[in-house]
Amino acid sequence: MDDPGEELLARNMVDVHGAEAATIVRENARGAAVAGQPVQAKSWIRVLGIIQRSQALSPRHVCAPDSRKTKRGPS
Repeated sequence: MDDPGEELLARNMVDVHGAEAATIVRENARGAAVAGQPVQAKSWIRVLGIIQRSQALSPRHVCAPDSRKTKRGPS
């Protein structure tokens, strides 16, 4: 079970940063790890997992029909 605080942080990150939230959270995890802050890095990694699971379950990430196909008239 996910920590409620981490779930809230994940939701807030998505609300603020949208599709870029996972990228930003990944950068935060990397920064914490480089700075020698393993507890914070692990927390960011858990937040990243929450965001990724949420995105995988979201209907907006379901593949839509190929919108590049257009009907063209006679040439």
